[in-house]
Amino acid sequence: MRKLSTGQAILVCFAFFLLSALLSWTFGGAALYPWQLLSDDTPDVARHILLSIRLPRLVTACFVGAGLSVSGLLTQGLFRNPLASPSVIGISSGGSLGAILAFFFSLHLVSLWFMPMMAFVGSLLTTLIILALSRSSRLNGVEDLLLVGFALNAILSAISSFLLSLSLTDYDRAPTMMNWMLGTLSGKTWDHALLASIPITLGIIFASRLTYQLNVMAMGHDVAQTLGIQLKSLRRKTILVVSLLDATAVAIGGILPFLGLIVPHISRLLVGPDPKKLLAITILNGMSLLLLADLCARTLLAPGELQVGVLISLFGSPVFLWMLYQRRKAYLV
Repeated sequence: MRKLSTGQAILVCFAFFLLSALLSWTFGGAALYPWQLLSDDTPDVARHILLSIRLPRLVTACFVGAGLSVSGLLTQGLFRNPLASPSVIGISSGGSLGAILAFFFSLHLVSLWFMPMMAFVGSLLTTLIILALSRSSRLNGVEDLLLVGFALNAILSAISSFLLSLSLTDYDRAPTMMNWMLGTLSGKTWDHALLASIPITLGIIFASRLTYQLNVMAMGHDVAQTLGIQLKSLRRKTILVVSLLDATAVAIGGILPFLGLIVPHISRLLVGPDPKKLLAITILNGMSLLLLADLCARTLLAPGELQVGVLISLFGSPVFLWMLYQRRKAYLV
């Protein structure tokens, strides 16, 4: 496949993002067009739906999609592995467990900030465990890393499910926890958009400063050290940024698996493997994909709604299997 130049790829992805945002803002249970806001005859109900329901949900989806995609890109750079992502190797499960604990102890009712704080701690601890295990001399290759991730996913998911089972008799808390675990953008307000914007924007700024060093590290640790890259410092910074991005996105949007895996891969097909070129394109593609998935979740069973995390899983699982097959095929060749 012929690679696009960075400028061409950004232009194409930006146009696709604008189209995705327009479709997401327009369609739902009923079609309401944004330009109706310019008319004095537009009913107040339509204005409320466009400005207070759909628009904050759209903005929140953009930040969540960007955060998950960039965290996936950094994770793949950190492990030098295109199959690594926060959801596949367990980082998202750690963040979700932290958020579930916030739900379980009703800390989310005290402040919206408690969920991302708990999720950040869970993601950080999980990432440190994975990084330590991936550097063990007993683990070799991508298959071992994936097995470790699957094992951590199973353990952390089991603990989350156990906490959920203890809450089943609480008919106020249990549906909220279940809805969040399946991944949803329903009911997001401007408060959620603001909560997502601050840490994710900071995370993306920090990520932009790490992409060059991660690109150098992909050439090998010896080459990176020769060029003056402090590997330990780079790992620590990358872990913190990945945890910040993934934890914030998970705390707000719930569990949205495979987004951090497939978006960097799609972007890499457009411009190649250089993380510095990939960052902007990954951000745009992450926002577009989540907006389209959320649009499908709202319209396929309208006026009902599907969980967006379920749709992303249905799409992401086959892509992940295809990537595994392609990697094994390349080894055999």
